[in-house]
Amino acid sequence: MEKTIQDKFELTATEIDRSVDATAELLAEQKIDSKDALRLRFLLEETILNYRDELSEKAVASLRFSRFFGTFRISLRVKGESYDPFREEDDSDTSVMGSLLANSGSLNRAWRYRNGSNFVTFTATKKRRISQIVLILLGILIGAVVGSLFTLIAPDTAPVVAERIITPLTNAFTGLLCVMATLMCFGAIVLGIVRLGDISTFSNIGKRMIRSFLLVSFVLTLINTAWMVPGMTFGGSSQVSIDFFDFFDIMIDFVPHNIISPLLEFNSVHIIIIGVMFGVTMLKMGQKADRLTEIFDEINVVAILSNSYLNQFISVYVGLMVCGLIMSGQLAVITGFWKLFLIVVAGEAATLIAYTIVVCTRLKVNVRTYLHKLLPSFMISLTSANVGAAFTTTIDTLIGPLGLDADFAPMAYNLGGILFRPGYCIVFTACSLFTADLYGIEVTWVWLLAAFLLSFILSVATPPVVGGTTVCFSILFSQLGIKADALAVIISVNAVFEFLTVAVNNYCLQSQIVLLGNRFGKLDHERLRAS
Repeated sequence: MEKTIQDKFELTATEIDRSVDATAELLAEQKIDSKDALRLRFLLEETILNYRDELSEKAVASLRFSRFFGTFRISLRVKGESYDPFREEDDSDTSVMGSLLANSGSLNRAWRYRNGSNFVTFTATKKRRISQIVLILLGILIGAVVGSLFTLIAPDTAPVVAERIITPLTNAFTGLLCVMATLMCFGAIVLGIVRLGDISTFSNIGKRMIRSFLLVSFVLTLINTAWMVPGMTFGGSSQVSIDFFDFFDIMIDFVPHNIISPLLEFNSVHIIIIGVMFGVTMLKMGQKADRLTEIFDEINVVAILSNSYLNQFISVYVGLMVCGLIMSGQLAVITGFWKLFLIVVAGEAATLIAYTIVVCTRLKVNVRTYLHKLLPSFMISLTSANVGAAFTTTIDTLIGPLGLDADFAPMAYNLGGILFRPGYCIVFTACSLFTADLYGIEVTWVWLLAAFLLSFILSVATPPVVGGTTVCFSILFSQLGIKADALAVIISVNAVFEFLTVAVNNYCLQSQIVLLGNRFGKLDHERLRAS
């Protein structure tokens, strides 16, 4: 569905008000979440005002609305010179835009310049009547009931139906998830690097922050892998052997041999490596890479929209997988997940405690005082499973009670939000080791190395959209040779883990930023220690 909101209007105050009001009315008619609709209205108005100030009131613009599988897009076209309204600069207008973007929640935006016109798009999703977590749990319940009843009524036919009908359907859907995983991971890596602005961002503090975030994530993943392995039995192999040539081979396999094979084979590791190379090169090219950035933007939008459509069927997919597990006689696979729950909670709790001890000991802060300051943002993240919901509270906490520099804190938080997600390191590591243990996967040191590296890489490359972890689990399991049956179970279990994981990510990121602020002289120690 496509509709023109206002066509060929000049950027006068009257026309701007009329176009923004018409957009707000249309969003209300389409029953878009009221908070997203309000954010979108403010963003749209500020964007148009920026173009008016940059180009003049005589510039001609057009507004269009489109809908695709529950995702809504507002498209603004402004004729004139190239101007990116989202580029950060040091003036009052962009500080307003920066504040709006920081609080944009689940909204996505994109800008490109083509054929003498600026194209700006905002996308939002129609509010769900039932949350996805509820739908997944409902899918599990229905799948379990249907599978149990079918097994009781036709015990001889049930395994055949599971093998010949349910398994092919779920395998096909898994393949679609892998396709989207390829596009989304590649886009997230390339655009994440390009949107840092320019290569100078890597210098001085920026480069050191990036190195710090990645190093800590690497170490946390290594530590979690080390302490989790002794608790597993790995029924498929009673011993693990160290083979230097196997180790060497896997290192060589991580290097892409060409640009085509990774795309055809959906080899995520190669795609991520190529994405990093593309992103850094495009960042160095600056404006010369603008056209290429536009292409990646378009690919990323298509992938996100397609994934949003697939995501609507996740509950059905999970239900079919559970049903197939019961009908095929693999009910035991679903049981025993209490061990995984304990492993994840223990890993997340240990990480929180470790960060609290390090910060409070190194900076001489009272533990109770420190926890009290971080509790509001932690609880918002914990109850919403959405770090965007806690964004404003988090920034206010960093700049206020935690005593960080007002310019340093937002930059560090935005950069860390892309590169530093220790909660995912723990979940990916625990789930890969647990499912290998549960399914009797033969585990060697080579396999463990692959699980460790994939968990680290995917914690950084997780797409920042709904279903992003689902995409990464499909990559993780396919690369490690874990059965597709395990994917649906882990997706359903992760629906519960997600609340704790997002909260842990936010808590650890704030703590890491405090430590970095102390290192770079951007921290007010008196304010941090104040009750």
